[in-house]
Amino acid sequence: MPILENINKFKSKNAIITETNEIIDYKTLIAFSDKISKKIKSRQLVFLICGNNVESIVGYVSFLKTNCVIALLDERQSFNHLNMLINIYKPNSIFIKKNIIPSEEYELILSFKNFNLLQRKNILKFNLNDRLSLLVSTSGSTGSSKQVRISHENIKENTKSIVKYLNISEKDTCITTLPMSYVYGLSLINTHIYSGGTLVLNDRSVIEKKFWISLQKNKVSNFAGVPYIYQMLDKINFYKNDLKHIKYLTQAGGKLDTKLNKKILANFCNKKKDFYVMYGATEATARMSFLPPKFSNKKIGSIGIPIPGGEFWIENEKKKIIKKNNRSGELVYSGKNVCLGYANSLDDLSKGDDNDGIFKTGDIALRDKDNFYYIVGRKDRFVKIYGNRVNLAELESNILKFGIQSICKVNQENKITIFIRETKEEKKVKESISNFTSLHPSVFIIKVMKKFPLNKNYKISYESLN
Repeated sequence: MPILENINKFKSKNAIITETNEIIDYKTLIAFSDKISKKIKSRQLVFLICGNNVESIVGYVSFLKTNCVIALLDERQSFNHLNMLINIYKPNSIFIKKNIIPSEEYELILSFKNFNLLQRKNILKFNLNDRLSLLVSTSGSTGSSKQVRISHENIKENTKSIVKYLNISEKDTCITTLPMSYVYGLSLINTHIYSGGTLVLNDRSVIEKKFWISLQKNKVSNFAGVPYIYQMLDKINFYKNDLKHIKYLTQAGGKLDTKLNKKILANFCNKKKDFYVMYGATEATARMSFLPPKFSNKKIGSIGIPIPGGEFWIENEKKKIIKKNNRSGELVYSGKNVCLGYANSLDDLSKGDDNDGIFKTGDIALRDKDNFYYIVGRKDRFVKIYGNRVNLAELESNILKFGIQSICKVNQENKITIFIRETKEEKKVKESISNFTSLHPSVFIIKVMKKFPLNKNYKISYESLN
């Protein structure tokens, strides 16, 4: 299986350290997973209701071993949403916390620690594509049945590529800071298991004292974060903490504010540590590009260069490749980590490869003379207001000049609502964006919020803003 090919080499190495300080080596991890594997028939659909806990990691390894198709579902999803997915996809098995009984159609066949393995009473036979390995929801598909279909090859290629450019080895120790059901969080698990590294399980916020106690006690060498996590870290001035064992940090899941990026480079990287800005998508099994740390200051704001084995190009509106530098168009990625396509129903699990290794990102980007790429907008964030084409991402950047983070969204009256978290400079903001867009100030409606709503992956939930 994709990430398990080396697992027997690391039997005496620590695989997992739990929040209760239980140490599980790779030999024990293999033994635990064998107990579950024996109860599972190969090549069936399994729902893994996962979190950053031992049971989820063991279950994941078990289901990979038995060549099952694994739907990774976040443990924080609503009970109603889980039942909706069960009714649509009809999994033969569900691995879930003991206190949750999702359906009377399932019976208990095994208990492991705090999880139960449930099996459908009436086993259904259906066709699963031979290449299919994982089903993962996208950040934007919360509450829907839409899943990304990821193959064995996708997992293997992306894992190997990330291991290569981050130089991950059995000496590395990573603490979990992101949900396992999020491809960025899953990539940390995949790369460290593949390399024989250690996973320190954590379900706490990065601003909690116990997070830092665990990080220091277990000599953590790296962790990951989306922009929201780094905003929280900056608030507690994490640079002053004991970071002597940290080799590098990674950031993905959206563009990091340039001011904060510079602050991290100045206060963290001056200690001979690396900060990797990266770019990815669920459809690419996690990662598409990274900015090599030696270019962090020179190319600040860039998503960097394609990962090993990947390729970028930029297309215009007529789908023609733009060869000139500093010309914007849609960013297109090619690589063996591009997913097979999407699933909205059980029948879709038999489908083959809809993408042929090519993913049109929907992001508007440009390439500089040194072949570094920059995201400048998103196709679905260009709107027409009274005949004027407006880039909402550019509006947000303009407002950021006042030191105000904002979210711009078109409302039902074809006006632009600007959500901000503070009231200072409100009048100047309106005047500035009115001049910037040549639109009358009445087109813009400012709403002040205490905080922006986040989805399960700590990204801003646009659908919750109204």
